Amino acid sequence: MKKLYSQKLFCRLLLNRNSILFGFIMTIAIIWENPGYGQQSLKSVSINLKEVKLSEALNEINRKTNNQVLFKVEEVSKETKLITVNLKDASALRCVEACLDGTGFMCSTQGDVIVVQPKKSTTQPQQQIKHILKGYVTDIAEKPLEGVAVIVKGSTKGVATDSNGYYEIDIPRYCIIVFSCLGKKSLEVTIRGEREQNIILEEEAAEVGEVVVTGVFNKAKESYTGAVTTITAREIQAFRGQNLVQTLKNIDPAINITIDNSVGSNPNAVPQITMRGNSSLPMSVTEYNEGVKTSMNTPLIIMDGFEISLTRLMDYNDEDIESINVLKDASATAIYGSRGANGVIVLISKTPQAGKLRINAQAGLTLEMPDLTSYDLLNASELLTLQNRVGLYNDDHHGVNDYKQEAYEMRLKDILEGVNTDWLHYPVRTGFSNKYNIRMEGGSKEFRWGTSVAYNQTEGAMKGSQRNNFNGAVTLSYTYRNVIFKNQLSVGINKGVESPFGSFSTFANTMPYYRPYDEDGSLIKNFMGLYYTYTYSRVPNPLYDATLNTKDESRYTELINNFSIEWNIIPELKMRAQLGISKKTTESDYFLPANHSTFNTYRSGTDYEYFRKGLYTYGTGNATNYDGELTLSYSKTFSGKHQLYAGLDYFIQNNDSHTYSFTVEGFPAESKPFLGNALQYELEGIPLGTQSTTRSVGLTGNVNYTFDNRYYVDFSYRVDGSSQFGIKNKFAPFWSSGVGWNLHREKFLKSSNLINSLRLKASYGQTGSQQFSAYQALQTYQYFAGDKYLNRTGAYLMAIGNEKLRWQTTVQFNIGTEISILNSRLNVMFDYYIKKTSDLLSSKDLPLSTGYSSYIENIGAVRNSGFEASMNGYIFRNTQKGGLIWMLGAKLAYNKNEITELSEAIKAQTEAYKAQDVDVSTLFYEGYAQNSIWAVRSLGIDPSTGNELFQDKDGNITETWHPSAKIYCGISDPSYNGNLSSMLRYKNFTLNITFGCHWGGQVYNQTLINKVEVTINTIGEQNVDRRVLSDRWSKPGDITFFKAFSNNATRATSRFVMDDNVFELQSASLQYKIDEAAFLKRYNMQNITFSVNMSDLFYFSSVKRERGTSYPFARRAGVSISFMF
Repeated sequence: MKKLYSQKLFCRLLLNRNSILFGFIMTIAIIWENPGYGQQSLKSVSINLKEVKLSEALNEINRKTNNQVLFKVEEVSKETKLITVNLKDASALRCVEACLDGTGFMCSTQGDVIVVQPKKSTTQPQQQIKHILKGYVTDIAEKPLEGVAVIVKGSTKGVATDSNGYYEIDIPRYCIIVFSCLGKKSLEVTIRGEREQNIILEEEAAEVGEVVVTGVFNKAKESYTGAVTTITAREIQAFRGQNLVQTLKNIDPAINITIDNSVGSNPNAVPQITMRGNSSLPMSVTEYNEGVKTSMNTPLIIMDGFEISLTRLMDYNDEDIESINVLKDASATAIYGSRGANGVIVLISKTPQAGKLRINAQAGLTLEMPDLTSYDLLNASELLTLQNRVGLYNDDHHGVNDYKQEAYEMRLKDILEGVNTDWLHYPVRTGFSNKYNIRMEGGSKEFRWGTSVAYNQTEGAMKGSQRNNFNGAVTLSYTYRNVIFKNQLSVGINKGVESPFGSFSTFANTMPYYRPYDEDGSLIKNFMGLYYTYTYSRVPNPLYDATLNTKDESRYTELINNFSIEWNIIPELKMRAQLGISKKTTESDYFLPANHSTFNTYRSGTDYEYFRKGLYTYGTGNATNYDGELTLSYSKTFSGKHQLYAGLDYFIQNNDSHTYSFTVEGFPAESKPFLGNALQYELEGIPLGTQSTTRSVGLTGNVNYTFDNRYYVDFSYRVDGSSQFGIKNKFAPFWSSGVGWNLHREKFLKSSNLINSLRLKASYGQTGSQQFSAYQALQTYQYFAGDKYLNRTGAYLMAIGNEKLRWQTTVQFNIGTEISILNSRLNVMFDYYIKKTSDLLSSKDLPLSTGYSSYIENIGAVRNSGFEASMNGYIFRNTQKGGLIWMLGAKLAYNKNEITELSEAIKAQTEAYKAQDVDVSTLFYEGYAQNSIWAVRSLGIDPSTGNELFQDKDGNITETWHPSAKIYCGISDPSYNGNLSSMLRYKNFTLNITFGCHWGGQVYNQTLINKVEVTINTIGEQNVDRRVLSDRWSKPGDITFFKAFSNNATRATSRFVMDDNVFELQSASLQYKIDEAAFLKRYNMQNITFSVNMSDLFYFSSVKRERGTSYPFARRAGVSISFMF
């Protein structure tokens, strides 16, 4: 049975009913580091007590000395003598001695602590032979635990672990040691002469002390009504992906990454992520289909209270992260008001720990190995045979026929001589990526500091491509009495380089019977094409362009500084002021020299085109952001049952940004990438630029009430103002409310041996989004670029403003439960949500007489609904050091997206775009998902003719494809995203594995269009998939999936819409940790960890298609070593 010491102590001591345990909590390392620290016992205090109980007297001294007196409540309460003491400016020890005078108790000092205990009897037991016991105490994630009480059961002997979890204590040779700490389960260990004992403490279920960091207010987890996923530093290291964004996806499938099959594993590609579906629609259907997609559904990303971009998140040093909280519902995100509709990702950096200097260093090497298993192309002989079979080497024109026959004979000769070029392997490599990180921290209780430097060089799977990141951070914290001053400075420097080999698809399309080099070993610049009837109809060698002095780079430097002051006005009331500034500069260069194959069609005999060869596009940008925040928080418990939290936050933000870009042309043939060598601006081109300034303010109030740790309610209200909206609607309210019930604290469950924790919660609220153009509500003018009148430059009105334009709002409902059973061996979480977005910003038609077709208005609505579930449990859980621990976990996220209202302008754009002769397109209709797939219904291939049969809009069977007959064929977003994880630990080994899966969505298999059901002419221009040989229709009566050979291109057909079901191994890591105390002490180290990490090792899909068409996917395997001094 657990017994409680003074509740004011920072760590609870738990002991057996029959024990007479009494101890102290003192960190020996702190005393050594701060020799004067123990002098607090000499602090002068004044007390005036008259006939009070001894326990009340000692509590009064504790109140005035910051909990300096340690005593056992149950024993002191038995003292019947009433205490009367009146002392002025006396030491704490003198006050305690005066209170104990004439009682059955005595006191002694242990460092800063005054220990009160019953007077010893005159008969002392025989002293046992004592020896030193030492070791480390960690949690189940192997994180060192500071302040753990290490007590010899049945005695007053005890110490506390230091910041590294280390303890050292003089004990009897045979005894029982009790390890206990707030938030952890106590553990008793029998010592039979051992001199070293490393301990793992498990979490207590649903501890009140656990806190959720939201980036604005810190909330007690047990009374928090929001839907949040907390990701620890251990999980980040265990399930590491290509970058931090992919790592988050590996851990929480609710963070959905839109898969772009073309970019593959390109390290410079910034992914698009969403949470709980898409909440916004584009302004233009045409632009959306042409790839002009904005980050309108990207979650808000907060790092230590400051907003950062998705790119910065991708490049951030994950070794600096303590934890990440993913806020999902309105109760969690309403405190961010107009910025919280898409969810919020909150990063919490590591806080420097006081004590002696600590150094953490890591070094790692990762291999990026291209995965080309999805490609199944024809070899040289098969391709030539196919080309001859479909008649490409025969022509009715005598001269052309002779040329084609000559080409056939030449290619056949090369094939017989062994030419069969594997073009896929020329642009790829095994990339060697390096990562280095060093972190140092230390300081005293008053002043703490920490600094880290990291360098990460990622070599991509395509030759020449890489992404280099440098991250640096300095954190300073100074505590003066009850005020904490803190400054966090971080810098990120990035350089991304694209491969000079260009698009991988160029190599996949190149004919295998082409020789890349001539007989002299020189690179061939151009190949003879099948239709080589004109001088300029030549096929460029893709390897030639890679040897030229091309340039395709991007760079950015971002500096962020956060300064904060936290004032503990009284124990219940805190005030925090924060001022942040960020500065980001960007540059990009894209250069093609004059002899690049892009300019092969520029005629050398024409001066006008000849002097246009060579191209350089340069871009630059600058962004400066200021954030200011003032927060008040009040927390107090009344009568032991009523807990109240109230918070008030004022936020102000200013963002300024501008970008410039221009393209010049006309470079000498061997020119280096230097802008000054250009002859002129690009034909009909002008310099381009953008500029925006946005300002916003917000005032947030939050109240949370908890009764008896059983029932709790939460309410948040925020008023936001922004310059992005109409002058008549600049301010808007956002709010949320939530309720919860801790059933495990009810009497009927308190004594349950099955259920450890059971919580029900529900929330409802409204948030907003403002990820749109800075000036969408204003009338905007544009200068005439090339026209002048009377030597003056005119301007014209680009768009009509809307002074009534208001905020886009999202209403969310969430209900969830969390349960922990079987002594916390099995933990389950479930959340169901409905998310409705209204007042969508969209185009509204205007009469043509106004001179404008549309303007921006609040029209449109989208609905998302779904659930998120997770479960983890221990198969084996031996918490003794080296014991077997095996934990399995599963997470699943489901979402359904539906457009419920559209503007007439978007409807008209949809119909107009549908009527165009466009193949696969995204069309927007009410009642359907945003990313629906639309194509003409296919009835299969006619066995008699080999032609495809369609169903027209009237339901008739036809061989004619028409865009008006397009129907809904599926949705490209998977309905379900999930993962499976395993953590196995035995002795010093830890194995972590995570599998990912998704299903319920569809994909349009573009490979079947581009590489299988290709036209006859296409077969003469590129290599094709092997299925062309066996699966195409060839004679009447054939039952096939693919139609006959012809020059009629295949259009968007439901035949190629396929269920997209995927199962993959996302990551696997094996760690070995050396923690032998003698070995580490010899080299002044605390631990050494060796790791092997792998990701994307295998990929199973229900769709057979080429993966990574512009840049291949890659498998990754790496090794790393880390030291802690």
